[in-house]
This record gives sequence, C-alpha cells and structure tokens, in this order.
Amino acid sequence: MINLKKQDKSLLQRSFIMFVTILMLLIIIFLPRLIMLASSRSSILKTLGPVFLCYLSGIILSFPLKNWGADMTLAADFSSVLVLIGMPLILFSSDLPALKKLARPMIISFIMNIVAVLIIAISAFFIFKGIISDPQNISGMLVGTYTGGTPNMIAIGHGLGASTEQILLLQTTDMIGGGIYFFLLLSIFPRLMKKILPEYEFTGNANLEEASQYAEAFSGKKQSIKPLRSFMIRLGLVSVSIVCVAIALGICLLLPSQYGNTGLAKLGEYTALIMLIVTTLGILLSFVKKIRTAPGSYSSGQYFLLMFSVAMGLCFDISAISGTLMMLCMLLVIQFGTVFVHIILARLGKIDYHTMIITSTAGVFGPAFIIPVARALKNDEVILPGILCGILGYAIGNYLGIAVGTFLRMFL
Repeated sequence: MINLKKQDKSLLQRSFIMFVTILMLLIIIFLPRLIMLASSRSSILKTLGPVFLCYLSGIILSFPLKNWGADMTLAADFSSVLVLIGMPLILFSSDLPALKKLARPMIISFIMNIVAVLIIAISAFFIFKGIISDPQNISGMLVGTYTGGTPNMIAIGHGLGASTEQILLLQTTDMIGGGIYFFLLLSIFPRLMKKILPEYEFTGNANLEEASQYAEAFSGKKQSIKPLRSFMIRLGLVSVSIVCVAIALGICLLLPSQYGNTGLAKLGEYTALIMLIVTTLGILLSFVKKIRTAPGSYSSGQYFLLMFSVAMGLCFDISAISGTLMMLCMLLVIQFGTVFVHIILARLGKIDYHTMIITSTAGVFGPAFIIPVARALKNDEVILPGILCGILGYAIGNYLGIAVGTFLRMFL
C-alpha cells in the first residue's frame, strides 16, 4: 500500500514536471507574439522594445518555473537552435547586389565606421581586461552590433560561447547607450557635425519609392497578402533556414574533435564555425531572387530572435547583475569612442556630415533607424544608401565580431 502511494506520488511529480516543461516551451513560442501586440498599442512598451521586454518577461517567469522544477537546460538548448534558424531568415532579404548603387563617399564612410569600431573595441578589451570577465566576448559582440545590429550581437554571443547573463546584460546596457546616442542624433549632433564636417551636396535623386520598399521589409509591418499564403511562404522560408542549420551541423560533425568528443558532443567545440557557416549560407541564398523577395523573411527571423530572448531570460542568473555598471562603462567607451574616431576619419577624408551621420546610424542601429535620422537631417536622398549600408552591416557583422572575439581570446 505504501509502495503504491509512493509510485502514485512519483507519477504525479513526473506528470507535473512534464506539464511545466510543456508550459515553458509554449511561453517561449507564443509570448513574443503577445509582447509584439502589446508594444504596438503602447508607446512606452514600444520605446522599451520587444527584445528587452522578451528578456524581462523571461526573467520574471523564470522564478515560478524554476520553483516548479522546469528544466532550464532544455530552454538553453532550445535557444541555441532558435538563434541558428533566425539568422539566415534575417539575411535572406539582404539585397547585396543593390550595393553597387552606393556612392563612393557613402561606401568610404561606412568602411570608416567599421575601422573605428575595430580600433576602439580592441583597445577597450585591453583597458577592461582584468576588470570585466570575458571582455573579448563583449568586444566581439559590440563589433558586430555597431557594424550590423542586435541580431548580430545575439548571433556572435552564441558563436563565441558567451554566457546567457553576459548577452542579456549587454543587450540591456546597449539599449541605454543606444538611447542616448539616438537622442543626440535627433537633436544636437547634426548641428555639431555641421561645424566640423563639409556640407552635403544635394543631387535631387532621393529614390523614395525604392527606399520605402526596403524600409517596409525591415519594419516588420504586415504585408498585403492573404494570411494562408503568408503562412505558407514563411513556413517555406523557415524550412530553408532549417536546411542551412542542418548543413552547418553536418559539416561540423565530420570534423575531428580536439578533446576526444564524439557525436553531437563535438558540436560544442564548433559553435563559432557553425554560426559562420549558417551566416554564409544565408548570404548565398539571398542571391536567389525568389528567396530574397519573399515577404516576411526578416520579420520571421526577428520572431525567432524574440523567442531566443525569452528563452535566454528564463535561463538568467540574477546574481550576475552585479557586473552591469562596468559593462555599461565598456559599452559607452566602445560606442562613443567609435563615433569619435569615425568623425576624425571623416574629417580627414572630407566626408560630408550627412553621409557620416547616416552611415554611423546604419552601423550602430541598422536599417530600421535610417528614416527618422534622415528626416531629422531633412534629407531623403540618404535614406536608400543608409538602408543599404545597414544591410551590408548585417551581412558582414558576424564575421567581424567572431573574428575579433576569437583573436582577442589569445591575449587572456
């Protein structure tokens, strides 16, 4: 009789843990959708941004889920899969052939931004080494962020093996630093740059129609196609992305292990290579017109990264928050140091202040922030080139960030 009661109790516990695990997976999958809907109806939530809200919601929900016995290692493993699937989806819509439309000063200025972030990120590593744990990861992630955007930060963090806490805290501090810089871009920064850099020479060629098409693709707005067709297109794109991930994993499984691991255990040694292969396949498939022009690719990729953010929030260790202040200091040094060096290079290269500002925006924030900054400059001509620079940043950000993080690891 006693044994039967123990068996019943054990069965009940296992059933409850299974229920909690299923609940956790449902939260990861569907909570981003609820957050996106709430953000569209609230200016405060929209300002905070879906990524931050997904992280925060995940942290809050982690307390009851952990108390109920949820397996957070499953959430961590699931998050790794989500970021790998999400990155190709974001890159599928990259129209790299359109980069030939960029004027020479715009290309030079964007290269200057990349050079600036590389110089400052590497310098900041040596300044904060010994003060912050794993500063090479922070430098690598911020190189990717200030070349492309938040998707690159998440992908590089995963590729470099950064901890959940480090990625989440860096994302939070980036929101603070980015908010400060965006405010400056819309207020006093253009007037200040006008005194330092040459004037912009208007050509009368704004390409607003083409620019609006790119802007719509990166805005996440619903497109005018039937829901069923939209779902099938997105399902097809996700399937292609899964194939990219499978190819990357298959290649790495064929490689020898440095530590004697076999089977899937080997994959942990090749996280950076897996991310680079997935990135490369995403870029190559963007040259296929049917994939590049398929509606919903970028927004689908963003949704996968939002699911990743919820999963990372669930795995967060609240005790790690003590290192936030120094991380914020390192981020501000890299962010505003990059802008400062970019200004110096633009001055030496005689780049006009509109071009410098819009390429800096493309690097630090990505395509989605180009239009409001261009409106502040009262210059529609820089919208399309700025968006194209942002697309280029997405494409090369992972390579640069992982290369920098891996290189700096040698100096630890």
